Amino acid sequence: MYELSIAAKYLMPKWRQLSVSIISLISIFVITIVVWLIVVFFSVTNGLTNGWLDKLTALTAPVRITPTKEYYHSYYYLVDGISSDSDYSLKSIGEKRIASETDPYVDTMDEEIPTSWRKPDRLADGTLKDPVKLAFQAIEQLPDIKGIAASEHETSIGNLHLRLSRPQKNEIPSPRTKELPQGYITQASFIGSLDPLNPSLTKTIISPTMPDLSNVLSNLTFENERGGNIDISNPDSLNKEAFKDRLKAFFSHVSIEQLKTADAGWLLPLELLPAKASWNVIALLKGEKIIRLILPKENSDLSPWLKRKNLGEYNLKAGKLEIDGGHYSLSFADHSETKFKTLPPLVAPEGMMISAELISNSLVTAKNSSDLLFHAKFSIQGIPFAGVIRYNNLEIARAKISTKLSEAPEQMPFWAYSLPASEHKLSFNLPAQPAFGEGILLPRSFRDSGALIGDTGYISYQAPSPSGIHEQQTPVFIAGFYDPGIIPIGGKYVLANQHVITQIRASYNQEDNPAGNGINVRFDDREKADKVKSELLKKFDDMGISDYWKIETYREFEFTRDVIQQLQSDKHLFSLLAALIIIVACSNIISMLIILVNDKKTEIGILRSMGASSLSMAAIFGSCGIIMGVTGSVAGILAAMLTLKNLQPLVNFISWIQGYEMFNPLFYGENLPTDLSFETLTFVIATTGAISLIAGMIPAIKASLLKPSAILKAE
Repeated sequence: MYELSIAAKYLMPKWRQLSVSIISLISIFVITIVVWLIVVFFSVTNGLTNGWLDKLTALTAPVRITPTKEYYHSYYYLVDGISSDSDYSLKSIGEKRIASETDPYVDTMDEEIPTSWRKPDRLADGTLKDPVKLAFQAIEQLPDIKGIAASEHETSIGNLHLRLSRPQKNEIPSPRTKELPQGYITQASFIGSLDPLNPSLTKTIISPTMPDLSNVLSNLTFENERGGNIDISNPDSLNKEAFKDRLKAFFSHVSIEQLKTADAGWLLPLELLPAKASWNVIALLKGEKIIRLILPKENSDLSPWLKRKNLGEYNLKAGKLEIDGGHYSLSFADHSETKFKTLPPLVAPEGMMISAELISNSLVTAKNSSDLLFHAKFSIQGIPFAGVIRYNNLEIARAKISTKLSEAPEQMPFWAYSLPASEHKLSFNLPAQPAFGEGILLPRSFRDSGALIGDTGYISYQAPSPSGIHEQQTPVFIAGFYDPGIIPIGGKYVLANQHVITQIRASYNQEDNPAGNGINVRFDDREKADKVKSELLKKFDDMGISDYWKIETYREFEFTRDVIQQLQSDKHLFSLLAALIIIVACSNIISMLIILVNDKKTEIGILRSMGASSLSMAAIFGSCGIIMGVTGSVAGILAAMLTLKNLQPLVNFISWIQGYEMFNPLFYGENLPTDLSFETLTFVIATTGAISLIAGMIPAIKASLLKPSAILKAE
């Protein structure tokens, strides 16, 4: 404590030792800046890496077991193809798992076993060995691995075709056309099976947005025709009862609180107009004829409208509209005035918010989504409006949506939802709708390309038939989006229900796609993946099924191995660079302490003459180095914590300044990680403390070697 008190006294800033104090403060400041940058950088990068790995293992698993060629060439796998009890079709791993008989072959009914087949692998009692059931049994025998569970996975290949129907968006508001404009997305895709009990899947799911709900509601009117334009001109062709059922299903899970006008504007219902009002308006003219009156929300909103270009044969002119007891007049700045017996259509501004409450009776009377009625409240230029409005040309702005249900719904939602599977687990589900098809989950890149929940289409694939190879189509609709992170195939990986994949998989030979079927092994701590693999290898070897299976951890998957290795290499490189930067920062301590030793020679001589040992002198100046390092580290860590707490606003501000996203959401997600990395914290504290101690050793040794007689004689 004596040495520490003297060290603290030496480091206290003093005017008489201004040069020493300045150098000391600069040294601490440099360490603070370096520690701050390292903690922020590593906390963000570690968070990103962990997030990417979470998404990777959410879509795959920490450990994956896939069949080998030995499995596909075995009697166990091939016998289903010649067995009547198996409908003469080869079985997936999931089907093998639940099969009542391991060997379905009946020699009196089925064709003769080909001589080219390998001999059956039998147990000691003569029964056929079942590699699938034994594999699942081995996984279940790992009780020391918390949360371990196994499930089948399947991956097939198909062509995804989506049709994107959107309301028409014009520069100049116009009535809706009879035919909805179409957009199409076609892409060859991997179709993977969704595991409902995968607890990590929720980490990747992107919540439905208000545009998603608006799109679903608009598409409820129409059924999935798998192509072609949607024609709304013939309402009699629609199945009204089926449409009403879809409306009830939608509103059983959605409660609309607020609507907004679409980009093309909204024709204001004339019955809502007050008896007396005065508004600034923009007249849309074709020649001298007034076609529309555009009504900005505020009086000051005229300029953006008047600056619009590419109007073609139209032009815009500012004026003031007066309403007085059913009399309408429009005056312009040039003192011209027009009176109307019938008011031209009034167009409310785009993006105007409307408080709305659904009139439940309209669910019965509506012939399409546009016919839905709402009690509405809004204001334009300070004048309040209230009354009943139709949904036509409006969009959902705010709503409550149910994605976590407490029990199986009578009416299924149109988006992915979860149900309680047990006390602490959820079951994640994709809906199926008779009019739309099977729900699928798409990567976020589809959403970035304009796709929305509710868009319909189909998955096509080639399937053999007696007359040849024909294209088969499975109708699908988008039930949600997920973030695949940096998985190389993430942009083409579609998730669907198991029976959809089984149907597609049955159309081709599984051996041609050896990674297409297998077993996912999940557990709580992915860092135990190597331990799980080694234990499974031992159990498989003991059971005699090791030749049938290939076991890989998430670090070894063919499509992720290079990415993970690169991330690990980058982490090691950045750690080395961080250590070098800390060394450079802490090297200032050597200069400062050498100056301090020279400045304190007299005091060193007095202390030595009073009995202080060389070790005490070394401890005093060594403590100075450690104190400076620790002070800089603590200050840097506090600054890093403050920065991480306000990181997203800072990133948003920089993005706003440069005019585009600072970090591409496709790779980094919507928000950067802001959690402090304790691994980084330990690294920084240990490294800074050790280097500060080493930096202080040189001046400390110099101080300990000074002879009191020589110092006092020199003075």
